[in-house]
Amino acid sequence: MDAWEGWPFARIYLLFLAVGFLSLGTQVLLLHWRAGFSRLTMYGPVILAPMIALAALAAAIVRDGFVGWVAVAVFAFGVVSGLIGLYEHLNGIRRRIGGFSLRNAMSGPPPLLPAAYLLLAFTGALAVVWQAL
Repeated sequence: MDAWEGWPFARIYLLFLAVGFLSLGTQVLLLHWRAGFSRLTMYGPVILAPMIALAALAAAIVRDGFVGWVAVAVFAFGVVSGLIGLYEHLNGIRRRIGGFSLRNAMSGPPPLLPAAYLLLAFTGALAVVWQAL
């Protein structure tokens, strides 16, 4: 356990986030593949997820200011992608027959998955900034 003693919570969280974005990116890939990548915006989170995972890993291992700012920029792209996805998913549910209903939320695009993507990217940027303080 001595090897982890000098590691603050933010660095450990960034390692956790790297693994989380790899699994979340795989889930997003499978769901968007199932939907046939019918919209151009579907490619954003699929491409960004491994980039965010690499940025989180780099920010956790390398304690350099430049790497941290690059990671914050990549996380910011993840936040924007999550906002776009949240809009697209809610709009996709709204356009289905019956509009906003529990049935459409369960059978249509998952409404909370882009929000989870957005929040995880935001907390990653927060962890990098917190680590720098």
